[in-house]
Amino acid sequence: MVAVIDEYVLRRPVGGGHVMREQLRHLAEMSGRHHIHLHVVPAAVGSYPGLNGAFVVATTPDGDDVAYLDNQLQGHVVPHGPDVLSLVRTWESVRAEALSARQSAELIEEAAQAWT
Repeated sequence: MVAVIDEYVLRRPVGGGHVMREQLRHLAEMSGRHHIHLHVVPAAVGSYPGLNGAFVVATTPDGDDVAYLDNQLQGHVVPHGPDVLSLVRTWESVRAEALSARQSAELIEEAAQAWT
């Protein structure tokens, strides 16, 4: 699994300091697993395609990509076609803006300490 989050997720106080610290420590722990790659887009990047909303791209066992979009009213599966290709390209752009896994882990640890 590869996930990209915005640095503001690490800084926005949701649930108080204790909750934030524990959530970030959990992210740091999970990112240390061999099958999980967590990346952070630093705030200094400014505007980038990921700000248009969250989405998931998954590859099925037969090699096809599918996407999932979610909003406040409903979720939507995008099974194939040009919309999935567009989201794959957006994913690549978002990933290109993100820090490496090591840099991301260091930033997450720093943010967790800041919530102490």
